[in-house]
Amino acid sequence: MLNVTLRRMEVFVAIVDEGSFAAAANRFGIAQPSVSAHIRALERDVGGEVFARRRGRRPVLTELGRSVLSHARELLAEAADMRADVVKLRNATGQRVVLACQRSLSNFVLKQQITGFALSHPEIQLVVRIGKQEDVVEEVRDGIADIGCFLSNEETRGLRSEVIGVERLVLIASPSHPLAGKKRIKAKEIQRWDFVGPPPSSLFGRAVSKLLASAGIADVKIAAQATEYQFLREFVAAGVGISCSLARSVEADVARGLLTILDFDGPELSFQIRQIASLHRTPTAGAVKLMEYLRDSIGTTEYSQ
Repeated sequence: MLNVTLRRMEVFVAIVDEGSFAAAANRFGIAQPSVSAHIRALERDVGGEVFARRRGRRPVLTELGRSVLSHARELLAEAADMRADVVKLRNATGQRVVLACQRSLSNFVLKQQITGFALSHPEIQLVVRIGKQEDVVEEVRDGIADIGCFLSNEETRGLRSEVIGVERLVLIASPSHPLAGKKRIKAKEIQRWDFVGPPPSSLFGRAVSKLLASAGIADVKIAAQATEYQFLREFVAAGVGISCSLARSVEADVARGLLTILDFDGPELSFQIRQIASLHRTPTAGAVKLMEYLRDSIGTTEYSQ
């Protein structure tokens, strides 16, 4: 009995549609080795190669691959229909809205807005699913969440994306760090020191790296990684390295004297707050209310699709 997962089939179809492993990785926001791992697992499941191996050239389907592709498209279409039926059933049994939110946003930026919506719309059951940026994107794509919110300065392919605000980031360090207290610190001086931050392979980690590079802080050495702010804070406070973090997330620790904000002589560091939804599913009335509430309470600056 075959044990082929929907995710493997989605990756397989994406390679065919996009024309390369790299493009498929970009579509899902994952590393290219992960795409290759999905295909190897798929080939083990079906008992043969689905692509003819030709280094440096566009992937070509084998005869087995063409057969698998036909079935994969049918199964993915059936899965999409099932998700749509689940959404319809959920809507028929009462108003329920699922928001997928990046952890740093839910914890430090959108707490009041999310709570305010729940209080002002008691007729709607609000479900908040908190996770990494990858989780937010995947849950909206899969129909688990009606809408999603995360921090990014780039579009997310295949999803409707609306910018509803901007959040400032700052460079933080231990008060005992050699750069603490210095005025107008240049990018070249900052990049000489160790950094701590999210895993560079994650969507948020890559976004932070691009943001720093755009400000002239490139090729930094990552001394430690953390997916949660509380551990990142401990690394910084202990003097392990500098971090680029949301200004709101560090306010309390700066006020307590646990951390200090470096006086960076460079462009302002910021991320857009993006609200995403599916391009293929009509949002429910409750989801529309939540999107409008978040947009109005934060302040819309841009819309794109």
